[in-house]
Amino acid sequence: MQHLPVRHRDFLTSALSIWRAHPGILGVLAGGSYLGRNMDEFSDLDLILVVSDELRATIARERMVIARAAGPLLQGFTGEHVGEPRLLICLYGPPLLHVDLKFISVAELDSRIEDPEVLFERAGIITERLGSTRASPLGMPSAQWIEDRFWVWIHYGIDKLRRGELFECLDMLAFLRAQALAPLIQLIDGGVWRGARRLEASRHASALSRVCARHDAEECRRALAAAVELYTVLRGQLQESDRPRHSPAEPVVRAYLGA
Repeated sequence: MQHLPVRHRDFLTSALSIWRAHPGILGVLAGGSYLGRNMDEFSDLDLILVVSDELRATIARERMVIARAAGPLLQGFTGEHVGEPRLLICLYGPPLLHVDLKFISVAELDSRIEDPEVLFERAGIITERLGSTRASPLGMPSAQWIEDRFWVWIHYGIDKLRRGELFECLDMLAFLRAQALAPLIQLIDGGVWRGARRLEASRHASALSRVCARHDAEECRRALAAAVELYTVLRGQLQESDRPRHSPAEPVVRAYLGA
């Protein structure tokens, strides 16, 4: 844990010493940015608590108690809004620290998108399970998948703009940056796609910044046009084998945007 910021390391040291004493917790694992060894003071901690089948029902009722035991918990809530009811999203502090706690069984380790690092375990059962199964990383959308949707998304943004629903248009611009332009940038640059995260370091950052706007109709129009311009540039930079068949919607939507 030496690569962690002090605040994160102090929290983990304290939490692990407490959780080790719980008979129903078989181990604790770390995932997310912890695995990249590039955490900074603003990073979250993504932790997995592997629980015994015998005490799982009890632990499910006591998740908040377990979270409070780990440190000064300010607020915690379950992750149904992101489709993950096993998740407990916690804010500790001061100093403020965001920690995600996912409570799962040993068998549920089989369905994972990455190989987490084991921070502690009992009798090697978790290491054995991880070694006998493989992670299935989230796939990056293909350029064709994006092409088949991009022009429909642009049309949607234009209609929201023309109706005067600028907040909706701003939401669509954020969606375009994260779900259409970001994966293409990472496909070209060979990076890992996680929405629009860490794209400030990309050579396309300046062009991507133009796909942003304030609550202003003309700025939203320019940002939509910038999205189309950047998308066209990125599409042209793809390897020949990755380049998509152009959608028949493209010329019609381009004309609509310029009308």
